[in-house]
Amino acid sequence: MKTEKSYAIIKHSIPGRIRFKVPDLRKDKILCSTVERNLERVAGVTRTRTNNKCATLVIRYNPEFITPEHVFEALREIVAVHTTKICPIKDKKECGCPQVKDALRYFSFVSTVGGAVLASETLLGITVAQTLFSPLGFLTVLAAVPLVKEAVTKLREKKFGLEGILAGGIIAAVVAGEAMTAFEILWINAGAELLTAWITERSRRAISGILDNTTHHTFVLKDGVEVEMEINNLQKGDVVVLHTGEKICVDGTIVDGQGLINEAPITGRADFIHKQQDDQVFAGTFVREGVIYVKAEEVGDKTYLARILHKVEDSLENKTDIESTADKLSVRLVKIGFACTVGTLLLTADPWRAFTVLLVMACPCATVLSASTPISASISTAAKNNILIKGGRYLEEVGKCDIACFDKTGTLTGSEPNLEHVHTVDGVSESELLSYAFSVETHNHHPLAQAIKCEAEQRKLAPLPHTVCEYFLGKGMRAELVENENHSMEILVGNKKLTEQFDVRIGSLSRQVSNLKRKGLTVLYVVKDKEPIGLLAFANTIREESAMVLNALGTGGVERTVLVTGDEPATANDLAKTLSIPEIHASAMPEEKATLVRTLQSEGGKVMMVGDGINDALALAQADVGVAMGTGGAEVAVEAADIALVDDDLKGLMYVQQLSQDTVKIAYQNFWLATGSNIAGVIMGATGVLSPVMAGFLHILHTIGVIANSSRLLLHSPEAIESKQGKIYELPQNS
Repeated sequence: MKTEKSYAIIKHSIPGRIRFKVPDLRKDKILCSTVERNLERVAGVTRTRTNNKCATLVIRYNPEFITPEHVFEALREIVAVHTTKICPIKDKKECGCPQVKDALRYFSFVSTVGGAVLASETLLGITVAQTLFSPLGFLTVLAAVPLVKEAVTKLREKKFGLEGILAGGIIAAVVAGEAMTAFEILWINAGAELLTAWITERSRRAISGILDNTTHHTFVLKDGVEVEMEINNLQKGDVVVLHTGEKICVDGTIVDGQGLINEAPITGRADFIHKQQDDQVFAGTFVREGVIYVKAEEVGDKTYLARILHKVEDSLENKTDIESTADKLSVRLVKIGFACTVGTLLLTADPWRAFTVLLVMACPCATVLSASTPISASISTAAKNNILIKGGRYLEEVGKCDIACFDKTGTLTGSEPNLEHVHTVDGVSESELLSYAFSVETHNHHPLAQAIKCEAEQRKLAPLPHTVCEYFLGKGMRAELVENENHSMEILVGNKKLTEQFDVRIGSLSRQVSNLKRKGLTVLYVVKDKEPIGLLAFANTIREESAMVLNALGTGGVERTVLVTGDEPATANDLAKTLSIPEIHASAMPEEKATLVRTLQSEGGKVMMVGDGINDALALAQADVGVAMGTGGAEVAVEAADIALVDDDLKGLMYVQQLSQDTVKIAYQNFWLATGSNIAGVIMGATGVLSPVMAGFLHILHTIGVIANSSRLLLHSPEAIESKQGKIYELPQNS
């Protein structure tokens, strides 16, 4: 039986401070910053500090708000989300793993043979025959078989591509008695295939690391008994039993039990969702509290997360505009090369010079790699930074968008609630109401409870002692507070379900509740001894980074920013005024959002839509580039989107815009490098300066140059963007 991975080990602990050993943090600065950023969102955590060299993490926390056990569980969940080496697809072929091995074996074979011949001739002085019927000629033909087969297949489909050009060049070289030159072409092609396979696999692993949030084993209900079972052995229809703290490993429906589900690993949202019988749950989320029995509807590579991975893998194979440009350029170069070869032969009457020119132009590997390598590297780098890009086309286009449409809730506003309004009945002050609510919610870690505590502490209110404290899952809290030595009072703080459970009549507060909900606020009732005494209304605060991101996008080429939301005009206007957004479309239904995007496109704009909910899905699908906040905020939204900001961090938009523009820039640099060296090679070959063997070395040099230039994108860091722009744009203090 496999054991659960130990993500963190407590090395030292005192009240308010814990030092952990987290092996995955070693020499991984990106993971360190990700863990710190996510821990800062946990209520009660006051400070974090990581050391990637020693793989340690120090967490300071407030013992009154959070226990050491909750700190450890929060850390374990965060590290589990962002570290995994398990491919979520059962069939490893789907993850591309064998492609790298096959490419490596082929490259090793070609390198070994070529290296042996080179060593024999240069170090030992042994001349190796290079004719068609020599051992080297035979090995060359053998090594060229896969390429020739592929070329023949293309010809049968009435397509003549790079494979046919390379095969023709190799055959010509062997027939001419230059088997070593042919081997150089094979070596370059094999290296290009290995590099492409490696970068693609690197991208898939990084993406897999984002999406694979399931565990190794779970418990299944068999004849009324919980039986431990491997995840890979689960079948559709199994009833999986999930307890507090466990990860959900299937997509399915709750058939019994209830619980608070932490969907932050795939949504970035801090609040826990109360789910009960007939509600749906998805693989990768956590049971924060309770026990649920889930009937599996999708398992293994059929789950929602795995379907997303499939889509990403499919899109990795699709060519972008700039990759198509590279292919067209390579074909044109080959045609020009044949013309140059014939011209050289006619002008010089020297077959060897003509043959050298042919070899230079018949292997446009560097030109083909000019676009594919930077795009693959960028997708991999984005995935490492928790940005899921579903294909090179979207990576290329996001940097060209000149119109950005933003949803409001969960996009420009954050997921942490803020106490926005306090309403009291006659005879009750705001301080008294907050004092009661603070006293009841003292030991509750729900985000709304944390917002109440925060407001109470700002007003310097102290909690009252209580004798009884009860928590009702998905409803709220009940406590008996000590009023004096002879009397205690019952206080309820919760939603309408809690008031109905205790038969509390809302009465005159109903109209005020309707007004608050119409503004998009979340309302909690405060009840004293069966009588409602007030309301607490919550709203999500504006993200601290929103103003900075909007300004940075404008600097990067976005000419028009649009707020499109289903909220009331008054709420939308307040947000737009704070963030200086000139264009607002409020009270928009989902189909109206999509219509707006379509209208903007018809005006000639390239539109980026950013949202997180089901009501954004149509607009995300319609936009030139759809960006979803969090990989799972709403399943439909993420499947419709082209890019997902997994960490729910709006600054990812700045990063992906700059990454896109840098990718295109490097691709064009590669074009000039590859084309320029080819032109130089033709001139040198035609004038007799370059030999056939040196033509092969020229290919090696400029291919390595293209690869080295593209590899700079693997080091592309979001920290550089933040340090450059983070202090320029600040959200107004009155927001």
